[in-house]
Amino acid sequence: MSTSTFSAGTVVEIDGRRHVLLRKIDPDLWQLEEDRTKRITELAECDLQSAYVQGKLRFREDDRERSPAPPKPRPPDYPPEQWEKAKIRRAYVHAILDLPGTRRTIAAVIQTTWNNLRQPVRLPAASTVLDWRSAYLKAGRDITALIERHAAKGNKKARYPAEVEHFAKDAIDAKYMTQDRGTIQDVVDYAESSVRRENALRPQTMQLPLPTRRLVKRLIQEIPAFDRYAARYGRIAAVKRFRSVQSHRTTDAPLERVEIDHTLLDLFVIDDRTGLPLGRPWLTVCIDDYSRCVLGIYVGFEPPSYLTVARCLKMALLPKIWLSEKYPSIKCAWLAHGIMRELVVDNSTEFHSISLENACLFLGIEIHYAPRKVAWFKGKVERLIGTANRGVAHGTPGTTFSNIFEKDDYDPSKHAVVRQSILLEIVHKWIVDVYHQKPHLALGVPPAFMWTKSIASEDIRLPTDPERLDAILGRTERRMLTHKGIELNGLLYNSPELTALRRRLGDRLEVEIRIDSTDIGAIIVLPPDQGQLIRAQAIAADYASGLSEWQHKVIRRHAARESGRSDFQGWVEAKREIAEIIERELMHRKSKSRKRIARYQGTPGLAAPPQSAASPATSSAHSEPVAPPSAPPVPDPAVAPTKDVYPLTNGPVRKYTAIIRKPSPGEVGTEE
Repeated sequence: MSTSTFSAGTVVEIDGRRHVLLRKIDPDLWQLEEDRTKRITELAECDLQSAYVQGKLRFREDDRERSPAPPKPRPPDYPPEQWEKAKIRRAYVHAILDLPGTRRTIAAVIQTTWNNLRQPVRLPAASTVLDWRSAYLKAGRDITALIERHAAKGNKKARYPAEVEHFAKDAIDAKYMTQDRGTIQDVVDYAESSVRRENALRPQTMQLPLPTRRLVKRLIQEIPAFDRYAARYGRIAAVKRFRSVQSHRTTDAPLERVEIDHTLLDLFVIDDRTGLPLGRPWLTVCIDDYSRCVLGIYVGFEPPSYLTVARCLKMALLPKIWLSEKYPSIKCAWLAHGIMRELVVDNSTEFHSISLENACLFLGIEIHYAPRKVAWFKGKVERLIGTANRGVAHGTPGTTFSNIFEKDDYDPSKHAVVRQSILLEIVHKWIVDVYHQKPHLALGVPPAFMWTKSIASEDIRLPTDPERLDAILGRTERRMLTHKGIELNGLLYNSPELTALRRRLGDRLEVEIRIDSTDIGAIIVLPPDQGQLIRAQAIAADYASGLSEWQHKVIRRHAARESGRSDFQGWVEAKREIAEIIERELMHRKSKSRKRIARYQGTPGLAAPPQSAASPATSSAHSEPVAPPSAPPVPDPAVAPTKDVYPLTNGPVRKYTAIIRKPSPGEVGTEE
């Protein structure tokens, strides 16, 4: 019987799979490589021995890993003129190949050969032809032995002592290979200084020569270009500069792979009621990888968060049958919708959340995170948000111009003319009637055409119960259910269904809840026994219905700061006071204040079907009406609304009506 050992190169079979023992990285730890997938695993030697005793591991003595033979060097490519000279030399060699090696004997033969060939220009000497014959025979009559090798000539010894090159390399590391990006002359000066200090300590007979610029440049060129660029500009910049397009992720059908991202629109928005600028809105967009169709969007002043992601996903999942009713000016249908198989996101905080993971788990969606600082991993959505900014924002009065050098004398704060309701209509119309209908450069056909021709309605997966979608996409938290109900942000939630749940499973239960951050009037409770979802209303429903979580936070902070109260009556009073403050602040000219007010009021940013009476509108900011100003402003002809038409794209002319409020000099955008 043959024997085997656990040594490097040994081939073993573990559970029917062929592995190779690569190396021992610790006294009791081996690295193994699986043959088919080349996957590296680590196993302790005791585990290998245990698997061997149990019969799960077998040695493959007849299939021991052998080191591959070194590849044969590729023959060099010689220029045609060198091959021609080699053929001429071969003719002289073959003419004297069988003759004695004396000069007198072969001189006549060389002369006869030269008379026939007349090449080279001068008659070669007998000693030269004998050298050719010797090299030809030693090489086994290989003609390449007769090719000229001028590169092998010359002195091969280093011009500078090893110590000088060492000082030069240290200077390169200290001055050139740094983020300070020193010049070659800086390196030369540093190296010369180092050598001079060394020479001061040496006797006269052992002085080192000073390094030259030529030496420094040669040593720098020996460093790989990637390493040089990474040392001077950072590894991320080097990866981006030296990236190579060899293959990319391809999809075969719609909804296989979807990308999502945010952008801040280069556009100022004004309030529909007051006409004052609110600031720049955020756009969250979700695009299908295969058809390039936009599945869903979210436009609003809420900074990127799980809330904006959830609202965009909700629009992406459901059919958009409400679009023509809400925006009659849109001519085409928005057909793209459905549950995707893969969702590609970046590494922003809002995408690294338990809530998003749970929502995708419920819907059967895989989350793929892009590598850090690798924007091209989700390049389709990155390209789309740039196109959207150019098509929507840069074609509308009020653009900020992302490049500061494009502004010139254009002051966006004085030309912020797009009302919020008009912006929402423009964004939807641009997506449905322009972007989806215009031939895509990569596809060759419009995205809408690509969608309809590549997927049937029966292949689109939809949530089984749309009413549960808010619960699935809500923020996830765990709370304790007691006789008081569930406490969240100082509010209590209870219902008869929760009482029945406690009577069935216990008086104190830890439950998982889903929170809609735009409306804290109710929460969704997931029973521990995987039973029916329970909707629990806030006990203080008059206060909480239609109130967002951020609004509630502002109210609590205001009540604690102004009156020192943290009870329900204090919050109600604070809510009323904030409504009065907003009326006063709306006449204020600070753009930052107006933008915060726009967020507090819950300005409509989600393109979603109109809310039914059963479900309160998520954009409502207050349960009480806001009192109008005591003295209504006198209409001024200088600021009367006017209408105008602006083309938004460079392609087929699409015209949209934007309501413009012309500010009086010094009114809009002036900081106090």
